[in-house]
Amino acid sequence: MLALLVVMAHWMDAVGHLFLAAKVLPAPNDQVSWLAVILITSGHLVVSIALCKLCDRIAGCISLIFFLAALSADLYEHFLHASGNNVFMVASGHWTIWFDASVVVLLGLEILGCSIGTWLLSGRTRSGNIAPEASSDFKRRGLRFSAGLS
Repeated sequence: MLALLVVMAHWMDAVGHLFLAAKVLPAPNDQVSWLAVILITSGHLVVSIALCKLCDRIAGCISLIFFLAALSADLYEHFLHASGNNVFMVASGHWTIWFDASVVVLLGLEILGCSIGTWLLSGRTRSGNIAPEASSDFKRRGLRFSAGLS
């Protein structure tokens, strides 16, 4: 459930970030690419379906790959690359603070998504507890085994 919320929040911020970038960047980059919106939406939809329908390890692998790719692109484009998208080089204006905040939120969600993907990949169950019957059966066997050692 948390993983789906992270994916949904990341999608909303990523699409909103495209519109903020169109406000901040000078022409000819001042328009939203609808192809980018479709591709971003498709990627998030695939990850959401994987989280709902596939086992934890496969969903974790898909989620981890997706968020690592997004994190790599985000770090390069907004922090390392010398361009108009770099948070240190964005021309100041009315939308600059919102653009910078969007970048930071994207970065945080991508780190959280990588962490959740790693957790799912480790193979832990989603509920976190085992069935009560199995737990009590295990305790009884353990008690019998320890009584036999004495």
